[in-house]
Amino acid sequence: MNLNDIKIEEQDTIDPQNMLEQKHWTTFYLVSAISTLVISLTVALQPLFLDEVIIIPFEEEGTINAHLQVVTQIISLALIFFLGPFLGRSKRLQSVFFGFVIAALGALLIPLSKNIEVVIGFSSLTFYYMMRILVSLGTDSVQMQLSTLGGDATLFQKQPVLLPNMITMMALGSTVICAILMQIPQTSTSIPAIMLLPFLVAVAGAYTVNKHLPIQQDVNDSVTPLPFAQAWELISSDPRMQLCFAAAFYVRADMLVISLFLSLWFISFADVVNVTRAYAAGQAGLMLGYIGLVILISMPLWRQYMERNSRISAIGASLSLTGLGFILLGWIVVNPFDWLTMLFPLLLVGIGQAGCLIAPKILAAELAPKHVLGSVQGVLFLVSGIGVVMLVQSGGYYFDAVGPQAPFILIGASNLLVMLYALWLIKSGMDESHDHKLLKTRRTNLKPLIFMFSLLPIIWLIGRIMIGGISPGTSLGQMPVGFINRYLGDWAFNFILLSLALRPIAEISKVKLLMQYSRMIGLYAFFYASLHVLTYFWLEWLFDVKGILQDISERPFIILGLMAFVILIVLSITSTKNQRRKLGQKKWKKIHRYVYLVNILIALHFWLAATHENGEPYVYAIAVATLLTYRWNQFKNKELASQ
Repeated sequence: MNLNDIKIEEQDTIDPQNMLEQKHWTTFYLVSAISTLVISLTVALQPLFLDEVIIIPFEEEGTINAHLQVVTQIISLALIFFLGPFLGRSKRLQSVFFGFVIAALGALLIPLSKNIEVVIGFSSLTFYYMMRILVSLGTDSVQMQLSTLGGDATLFQKQPVLLPNMITMMALGSTVICAILMQIPQTSTSIPAIMLLPFLVAVAGAYTVNKHLPIQQDVNDSVTPLPFAQAWELISSDPRMQLCFAAAFYVRADMLVISLFLSLWFISFADVVNVTRAYAAGQAGLMLGYIGLVILISMPLWRQYMERNSRISAIGASLSLTGLGFILLGWIVVNPFDWLTMLFPLLLVGIGQAGCLIAPKILAAELAPKHVLGSVQGVLFLVSGIGVVMLVQSGGYYFDAVGPQAPFILIGASNLLVMLYALWLIKSGMDESHDHKLLKTRRTNLKPLIFMFSLLPIIWLIGRIMIGGISPGTSLGQMPVGFINRYLGDWAFNFILLSLALRPIAEISKVKLLMQYSRMIGLYAFFYASLHVLTYFWLEWLFDVKGILQDISERPFIILGLMAFVILIVLSITSTKNQRRKLGQKKWKKIHRYVYLVNILIALHFWLAATHENGEPYVYAIAVATLLTYRWNQFKNKELASQ
């Protein structure tokens, strides 16, 4: 099957019942704004609530806030991915309604976190984690279904109008309206009461959907709800789509980094400038509003730019502006309350973000056939969620270990790296003509993008070490060795999990070609594990054998990590085609089944090494258990089939 085969289907032959009628568009836009407002308020108010009510340690604010976002995003993405195929077009509006209900329930119970601890002794932070998962799951479900619905439940020729307007309303909800509501903490002393704001907004969303959208409409799902294989064919056939996905990787992460770490920065600086934390949160809200206004003003300009110029250059230009703005924000700003130094970097971020928000959606709507567009929009949302996991996690570590400006430099550098990919496409002759046709139509796989994204964590680390140096302590401006070691270990675990997850993802999505990247990702897991072990022996202990043995006797979980590393060495050496041929298929498979043992050993190592209060070890343990259970069931089914 090729791209031309996909486009054979006539765009407007879809059952008219599937179409979102024009009279519902206003409500659709409103619901889009409400959905982003719920999660934006929750994220923006989170640092204030954790600091003032739950009272987390000051030196761990960045890590805990980031872990919260990462954990909730991982669980949310996993559930949405596995449940998505069961939600056809007829059930998407019901999913939007129930998503708001779930988010409202979590937001309602969040203010009770401290009361739960007082009454039954259950950790308030753990309870907050659980309720944040509900809010994230609910809002992610709403936003993914809205994006998909905007792709496959509207007339094809109307999508260039609907999708940009929907994006505009999402930006309005997540920035300008959020900024206005963020001023309320300055007028109230009851922070738990303020935390009910997301609950009220979520209830308004559920009411609006139930009252003004046809959620009970009985529609015949004549098309596969999520034809991933056809979406994959489109992505692998057009480099513009690959660039869309690379840009989408950063879009939501950029917005979350702004709302989360900007709020954290203001609140952490409150004592320095002698203001209350509530006032600091309000000032952060004003900055978010300023960015939002810039985004809204810039969006029409980007649409005009895309019409007159190459879409590849539009995405590259927007990423370069965003990246430059973030880097300037982290480089030249010392005091976040100094508006004069903040305004220009945030202006660049806002202009660039407008392009990053609108270009991938519009380009996907123009390139994808009708019956695949909904799936493409849904996968764009999933990719952006993975970006949140990767970037926010690293940002939290950097906030605590290096300084409040560090997350902005990190994500700015990442945007510029993707901009280089856009530049490479242009230099390789895969740009567009004046009528938006590809100058070259050659198939490209995703290895260059995967290679680039997989190197990002080490590039971030090397950059920060070059700027600040290494320190055995925890002073700002230098990189503590303990942070480096933990950072590398976490990334090794992330890549091992991703390698294990590729098979179920490929089988569920019916995109078997994903398995060709398994070895590449597995080798990156070994690469980061090697750096993790080297950091321990060299930077932490300077190869002091006596000190290392003493440390292992006091922390025996280190043995589990070393055992896993030895197995990884064997798996890496035998991963080549040459070794596979020498060993024979049967023996090679037997050796590489030890990857399951590696996951168990690393999960135990992580469980015993990490702090349990932030909930991260539980999430990783559940992820490993789920993936291993899936593989065990597949193995048993094959055994039964062969009998």
